[in-house]
Amino acid sequence: RKVEPRRTHRERAQPKERLHFGLLEKKKDYKLRAKDYHRKQDRLKKLKEKAALKNPEEFYYGMISAGKKGERKRDFSDGVKPRTA
Repeated sequence: RKVEPRRTHRERAQPKERLHFGLLEKKKDYKLRAKDYHRKQDRLKKLKEKAALKNPEEFYYGMISAGKKGERKRDFSDGVKPRTA
């Protein structure tokens, strides 16, 4: 091999007439974005599966005192009221 280092490959820049579209997405950027997207989709899929397998009748008394992080209003239009301790 030659002692002189090889020239690094440079990707092309966004053409001037397309600058108003913003940065040109390179392959490495796309791969990062796609990997992140798929990781999030897999996580959502696992959470949905976990929620589907959960037994709604399951109750432990520790749940009463544990409370919830970030209270949310629930819609009780279906007639089902929450249990009060």
